[in-house]
Amino acid sequence: MTASQILKTSTYLLSALILAACQPSAPTDASVMSDDSTTVDTPLVITDDSVTMAPDHILSIKPSRYQPSIGLQGNLEPVKQIKLMTVHPMNIEDVLVTEGQLVEKDMPLLIVRRVRSDDSEATSPNPTDNNATTAAKRPQERELMSEATDTEKSENSDNSKSVTAKDKSSDVQESDASVSDNDDNTSVKDNVINSGDNESDSKSPYNLVTIRASFKGRVQGLSIKAREQLAARTPLLQLNDETQLYFVSTLPIQAKPQLSIGQTVNFSVDGQSDNFTGQISKLTVTSQPKKLLVHVDVIENKASRATLLPNMKVIGRVDYGQIDVGTIVPERALHDVDLAELHKPPYKPLIPLTANVWIIGQDQRLMRRPIEVVEYNPTTKQYLIAGISNDSLICLADLPIDSNGKKVIVS
Repeated sequence: MTASQILKTSTYLLSALILAACQPSAPTDASVMSDDSTTVDTPLVITDDSVTMAPDHILSIKPSRYQPSIGLQGNLEPVKQIKLMTVHPMNIEDVLVTEGQLVEKDMPLLIVRRVRSDDSEATSPNPTDNNATTAAKRPQERELMSEATDTEKSENSDNSKSVTAKDKSSDVQESDASVSDNDDNTSVKDNVINSGDNESDSKSPYNLVTIRASFKGRVQGLSIKAREQLAARTPLLQLNDETQLYFVSTLPIQAKPQLSIGQTVNFSVDGQSDNFTGQISKLTVTSQPKKLLVHVDVIENKASRATLLPNMKVIGRVDYGQIDVGTIVPERALHDVDLAELHKPPYKPLIPLTANVWIIGQDQRLMRRPIEVVEYNPTTKQYLIAGISNDSLICLADLPIDSNGKKVIVS
């Protein structure tokens, strides 16, 4: 081979080597396993006394500080509310308010008339006569009652009567639903008034009664109409004082040692980002089933007055104890637990969830340890757990129950 041929051959070989070096490397079947992987492909070898596993199955402790807390949820209710219903059959002469209207104390709400079964004229009154009677008496009945007395005005005529929720002389039954320290739940106090049972009423079956607001509040549950005849025990309306609200949360009885009256509760309203503050006012234990009812009074301020209304759903938390240290783990480390509750805001359970985790002790033996799941991080898709000491390792493998006590061999 001549020198020129050798030179040409060398040039071709050098060009081939350069091209080969520039080509991308062939794909590999090996995959890098991250901590939040759901599976590990490395096989396990389980014998009567040992479990052989790859390092991919073992996780070192990753500590994280957190504040222990318990979640609370419920619906806002007014501390002060009144539900009115008929005691006897009656006619609704006029409805002076509308659904959702805010009324002042002593403001007239309804004008009603007792229907007497012993008087056919009262049971089936002449519409013309009724209109004339109502029109003649309306100005007198709409006079506001004096706050200085709860009795009838002496100036009222014998044929008309004006009452508030505090009077004891009406055909309306009032249920005052307010928080009571003597009852397990919200108590209901019934005040029944019987205006149609006295002698003067028996002579005057066309008596008109004006029902007035006993406090400032908002009208709710109003479904009656003027000229409607109602049977006994028919609901009329509900009056809510929206300035003072509370909610009741139901918890397992195991949460009682962590809670006490006076603890601060931070909460938000469903669908809103604003935060509000409440205070535990009462802890009640029910008998069947045994549960803990946590009563939380809303602390009134400018923000709460502008936003919070009855029947709003609230979600809150109350802190307890000192700052603690937990461990961060992927989902595959947790066994025997339903984590669905944690996958939506606030990413914390009402109370810590109980789960099981396999740990490797200093003697290299496996132990199945019960722990508490405290929180979920949607960004990292990892969980904060409590109950693991720092001198242990976590096994990510899903092992059979009889692996407890077996020695771990890493290969």
